[in-house]
Amino acid sequence: MALVAGAALSAGGHIDRALHWCGLQYLDRANEGYLDDAFDKSLAGFLLLSSIKGGLAVVEGSEVGVGFSLELGDIVQPVYDYVDIAWRAALAGGTIIVGMQLALRGLALIDHWTLAALLLLLTAGNLSRWLLPRRRGLHQGMREALRLTTTLTLAFYLLLPLSVTGAAALSHRITRPMIEASQAELRRIDKEISPQKLGRESLSDLAAESFGSPTLKNRLADTGTGIKMLIAFLKTETERIAALTFKLIAAYVFDCLLFPLLFGLILITMLKGAVNYVFDLSRARQP
Repeated sequence: MALVAGAALSAGGHIDRALHWCGLQYLDRANEGYLDDAFDKSLAGFLLLSSIKGGLAVVEGSEVGVGFSLELGDIVQPVYDYVDIAWRAALAGGTIIVGMQLALRGLALIDHWTLAALLLLLTAGNLSRWLLPRRRGLHQGMREALRLTTTLTLAFYLLLPLSVTGAAALSHRITRPMIEASQAELRRIDKEISPQKLGRESLSDLAAESFGSPTLKNRLADTGTGIKMLIAFLKTETERIAALTFKLIAAYVFDCLLFPLLFGLILITMLKGAVNYVFDLSRARQP
């Protein structure tokens, strides 16, 4: 009767509220805060990269004309490719973080049902041993179902939230400083490679000055100087953006995949070992 009453209370969410007051709410709040902060940083990086990508797209499609038209797409294409890769990485990272948020919210909707199923299985197992003591096949099947339900219940209540908490602890110490430094560098690059600044510092002014030159030869020489300046500038920026791309991809892979999976594998191994030990011990004690 106590087990049936517990199953009813669990299905109604009352045991969940009691467990939250016992400390699970702090775990949920810590995970929610970490994922919100991670999403904000991912969104900020995504918007910065979108701005840089848009600026490069404008420069890529622009022309400089000094007696002829010269497209700049081939000059800015390498740096645009690296920015596009980093942009895709930021998009994937933000999507995975949102998926983790939804997964934790989904756990809150089903964890109490697994607890209720666990209590009902305990009730059925006790009744089967009492009413049908000689049906050992039935008892073995009930035991395996109870083992699986116990593992799922502990995983939903503790293992998966603790995986995110462990990933947050590693992220604060390892990847968060890298992401913050990369975003600060991206803000500087966003200002450096804007279409206005590129045009002002390389081609536009030189092209304007070249119109005052008496010959086409002088105008071509001035334009060639501007193109060389643009190529040298973009070469330096390409190297910096390539390094930032590697850092951002590594940070998102560790934050969104490796850290949670690492803690998840460690905890699921410990959990399965503990559950198997308890069930094997209880079976050994039975006559």
